[in-house]
Amino acid sequence: MSDTLSFVHDCPDLRHAPEGFSGWSYPYMVWSDFTDEVPPLSKKRNFFDSEEWHSDVIPQSGQTRTVKVCFPFEEKIGNEFYMDYTPKPDDLDDSKSADDFERSAVVRCRFTELLVANDYEAWIKVLVLEVIMFRQLVTVCDAYETDKPLTDFGGCLGVGSGIDCREDCSEGPWKAITLDAQSDVTEEKVFFTDENGVCHLVWMNENPYNELISYFGNVIQKKTK
Repeated sequence: MSDTLSFVHDCPDLRHAPEGFSGWSYPYMVWSDFTDEVPPLSKKRNFFDSEEWHSDVIPQSGQTRTVKVCFPFEEKIGNEFYMDYTPKPDDLDDSKSADDFERSAVVRCRFTELLVANDYEAWIKVLVLEVIMFRQLVTVCDAYETDKPLTDFGGCLGVGSGIDCREDCSEGPWKAITLDAQSDVTEEKVFFTDENGVCHLVWMNENPYNELISYFGNVIQKKTK
């Protein structure tokens, strides 16, 4: 069995952080409570078919966790990378609550073992190296200042003509929106407002024509003089 696992086929490699973001991460991976015995894999590419297997236990540094991965995962055993953790499967059509974002994280992992794989998905084991909660991104990541409105920053979409902007959450310090260009290209953005009233863009999921990737960081608007 190869020590490299890849579900990337003839598509752009989006695994690099655009200007302003601190890093990229794999979205839609299923964090489970399984160990060595895992359920059968499906026979199709489906990001949202594993809700009953998704754990509500936040990963902790030093743990070994079993995760179901799919496109756009491409890593070799021993590689380190980031994956998103959300307390429920991150279907972009679902509304979110402040508690969802308080319990969401970007997790740095090391790929340690491949349990089983097919052409569409795999169960793997990872060693959790670092857990950065979404709230912590505003202190862990260096701030990047921009002249652009934060709703327009970073992706290929902006709020404007022909773009549907849906508010998924506006609760406490958290706000989330989804930008949708007729479902061919979507972007989800998460904002955190700190105790000083400064709004930070901390996470963005980009889905151009089903090529999925997430970016994390600490983007703020430049102060006007």
